[in-house]
Amino acid sequence: MIISRKRIRTLITAMFMVSLLTLNISCATGNSAKAEEDNVIVPEYDCGEFVPGNTSVEMAANMAIGWNLGNTLDASHWENTANAGVITETGWGMPKTTKEMIDTVHKAGFKTIRIPISWHNHISDPSNFTIDSAWMARVKQIVDWAYDQNMCVIINIHHDNFKAAELAGGRGFALSKDADVQEQSKTYISKVWTQVATTFADYDNKLVFEVLNEPRDEGGVVFHDEWNYSGKDACDIITSYEQAGLDAIRAVPGNENRFVMVPGYAASGTNVNMLKNFTFPTDTATDKLILSGHAYSPYIFAMGDAEHTQFTDGYAGEIRSIFSYLKTNYINKGIGVVMGEASATDKKNTAERIKWVNSYYTNAKAAGIPVILWDNMNNTGSNIAEHHGYFNRNSKSWYYPSIIVAMMKVVYGDGYADTNTTE
Repeated sequence: MIISRKRIRTLITAMFMVSLLTLNISCATGNSAKAEEDNVIVPEYDCGEFVPGNTSVEMAANMAIGWNLGNTLDASHWENTANAGVITETGWGMPKTTKEMIDTVHKAGFKTIRIPISWHNHISDPSNFTIDSAWMARVKQIVDWAYDQNMCVIINIHHDNFKAAELAGGRGFALSKDADVQEQSKTYISKVWTQVATTFADYDNKLVFEVLNEPRDEGGVVFHDEWNYSGKDACDIITSYEQAGLDAIRAVPGNENRFVMVPGYAASGTNVNMLKNFTFPTDTATDKLILSGHAYSPYIFAMGDAEHTQFTDGYAGEIRSIFSYLKTNYINKGIGVVMGEASATDKKNTAERIKWVNSYYTNAKAAGIPVILWDNMNNTGSNIAEHHGYFNRNSKSWYYPSIIVAMMKVVYGDGYADTNTTE
């Protein structure tokens, strides 16, 4: 996601850590979201058991529709702490994840869950990048809850991307032209994926690994454009990093044919030049790599500012172009694509967001590309671009049920239960 969620540098870490020691931070911290009045009820819907596909295109299509457990296991800003402990799960204002939360999300119709995970701040032995056993156990517990619902589960390396000068004691990776930094980064990525692949070696292909999240030049210090650099030099570095992660995954028995998602520069799902210059790593498995893309599009409506609240025909045309390009250049060539993050921020414009849903999800479905909704449970605060709260994890209810119902009706069509309204 192209905004402060990635690195909220203005947080005062010392004060924050003190609060973490005394509080189980929940939505009372200001991340609560008050919805507009919405009388629609999200019905319980049996979307069926997820069945892994045989090819990357089939696998992606079978994911259908997904939801991100955002700002949770990915919470970071403990860069100077090798092992911050499992308390970080609530560090960005989320309540502790429960099985009931996952069950409720699934019952709404979400067939896939993406669980973003940061690892650099959970290393018990920095000399060998050993992941804290308690953290790994917590990751496994949440994955298992989703498995209990027969969901497709995506886990990744999320907020471990740094500037070379800020690598956390060697933990994490950085895009750099320096060969030593590149080798250090590849070692870190390889070590993390070896441990993750070992932990989940017995899991079937309902579990998908996403090698990196939005690999990029953090701060734009090397290639001078953090989010929109499209040069092949940076893309080639990303490919080499993903090759290291992929090789580590494949080397662990049980993961020889697991589906693996790989993003290009910044995981752009829209920038044609970025996509053209990105080359997939070489895989020993056949047709098991999937392009991972993100598209909060059209940006000015989906994030942008508070002024652009109306969903126009021009925005609809932009969305058609995005998915037409992906279908022509990937799906039609036998390469699966997953839109791993997407959302339209809340600007008190629910009806317009529903128009966005109908356009975005309809075009994605026609292309055979599942959309994984970004959800940070936040609709408050001055940063309008960060208002991507959909599911109230405290009450296990939906802030904007009509938006969720609109998504499901596009994906499942007439098979989705009729909308119910309150009296």
